[in-house]
Amino acid sequence: MQVVLLAAGLGSRLGALTEQLPKALIRVGADPLLGHALRFARRLQAEKIIVVGGFCFAAVADEAERLRAQHDLPLTLVENPNFRRGNLVSLLAARPYISNDFLLLNVDHIFKAAIAAVVSPPVTDVTAFIDTDRQLGDDDMKVERDSSGRVRRISKTLMTFDAGYVGMTRVPGQALHRYWAAVDAALTAEGDNIHVERVLARLAETDAPPLCRDISGHGWLEVDTPDERARAEEALRDSRWS
Repeated sequence: MQVVLLAAGLGSRLGALTEQLPKALIRVGADPLLGHALRFARRLQAEKIIVVGGFCFAAVADEAERLRAQHDLPLTLVENPNFRRGNLVSLLAARPYISNDFLLLNVDHIFKAAIAAVVSPPVTDVTAFIDTDRQLGDDDMKVERDSSGRVRRISKTLMTFDAGYVGMTRVPGQALHRYWAAVDAALTAEGDNIHVERVLARLAETDAPPLCRDISGHGWLEVDTPDERARAEEALRDSRWS
């Protein structure tokens, strides 16, 4: 499995924390978000880790190189100069380096170690990772599943839903062509100021909607605001987190 880590964003909702630093380098507990994400990629035994930076790219690259040397990571660094657009552009920057089954991750999510065992087993089609633990708010990505457990709809604005998307999508080798076709269709129809979840939404309208794999019961953290960072730091101090 290859891992594609989207780490290009400004993190503007973190306010003063990201005036001089990109979101990827904001520290949560003992490590920057980039460090947490790369640790999870190591647990997946990724054959290649593609880190897409953008805002303050040199700083992200320096930290990534430090962590690569420290942990002997199979790291490929890619720059997205159009990081102010939607994060689908970051995935496009990584596209030339993706040659096989890949897992798409966001740098602002911190996953418990046990989740790696849920993610690692092979998938047979494009797969969205979901949970049913959280009370979802306006800014959470919601998922409505069909009777077979596949994605019927995915959007932040859904009024009817039964799960939340946790920011991970896996694409097996046999589905790469169909996934990239959906990427290209989304860009043509909607422009480049869109997010990667729009690809899942488009695939949900086909005769082979994305599968779902549930990570409920484990726990994970999102760091998108100062309050979420504070809650994440408190969670990481709890010995039960690991």
